[in-house]
Amino acid sequence: MFQEQTRKHGIRKVVIAAPLPLEAHFKVAGTTWLIGTNSPAILRAAEQIFEFVDGKGLAPDLSLRLTVNFDLADKRPWPKPHFRGMNHLIYASYSSGNTMLIDLLHRSVIGSISPDMAQDAQYWKYVLLPVLVGSCSAAIGITPLHCACLVKNRVGLLLGGESGAGKSTLALSLALKGFAFLSDDWTYFKRSTSGVTAWGLPTVVKLLPDAVKYFPKLASVEPHTSLNGELAFEVDPVSRFGVRQSRYCEVGKIVFLERTGGTDKIAFRRISSDEAFTRFVIDLETLPGCISSMRTCQLETVKNIVSRECWVLRHGDSPDSVAREIERFSNVSAGPAGIQEVY
Repeated sequence: MFQEQTRKHGIRKVVIAAPLPLEAHFKVAGTTWLIGTNSPAILRAAEQIFEFVDGKGLAPDLSLRLTVNFDLADKRPWPKPHFRGMNHLIYASYSSGNTMLIDLLHRSVIGSISPDMAQDAQYWKYVLLPVLVGSCSAAIGITPLHCACLVKNRVGLLLGGESGAGKSTLALSLALKGFAFLSDDWTYFKRSTSGVTAWGLPTVVKLLPDAVKYFPKLASVEPHTSLNGELAFEVDPVSRFGVRQSRYCEVGKIVFLERTGGTDKIAFRRISSDEAFTRFVIDLETLPGCISSMRTCQLETVKNIVSRECWVLRHGDSPDSVAREIERFSNVSAGPAGIQEVY
């Protein structure tokens, strides 16, 4: 159990946190995280979603101190999480006793965890750890973009577009045609001296209830209300559909999806890097003032990403039909013949 020792120093009370007995370094979207805890279960859960690395000589980009408080009796099912931000601090409440305080300025996280939540590996994999990646991204030099990513020959095909454009169903359809599945909603990008790498998390794919007509294997699954309030299927694409998973890749072509709502012919249109840049940055979250300088890093990352081929795909067809067209499209170097290029 987390213990604290205190001593008097003048009129101030200095709090000294007792060291936690377990710690490990993990590679997370191109950054290094140090997780300290008194729970082996938490480290085992982290190993399911992140890559364990030898931390000798590494200065972590993010330090986490996650302590199991054995006095907490909170148990499953977990309520909907709540978040509140003030300046550089984000307070996350996952139940009455399970809480975390995220310090973006000092790139640290402290958490008080109940024994039952510590043992809930699925919750760590699909909720707790992905939430931390999203919350801390900007502070540690990661650029999260609202797009799916599929991988072929270690090169990523990015699928952008507004919510409802069909990114998730199309991503799964492409994965069933041999692409490796990296992400279906948010992809994380890290810039280095060698370029930009796209990273994903092994989380669930979210599909709206009508997706069952395209994916019959969903018939045995009950949709439920997701964190954003939508009724949806949330399934692991690897265990449910047997697709291949990829952790990271180089960035290749970019396709923004636009659903026509009818049965119009599938049409590709080349767009400029400037238009692609505008489509991506509109979804970047507002940064608190203390880390606003990180916006420059994010914008430079997006500029690098959109320096590749960028296209818009208008469609009103089934995911399988669109996936076949994109599969053909991804196998040629300069896009479909006869497509008008717009600059």
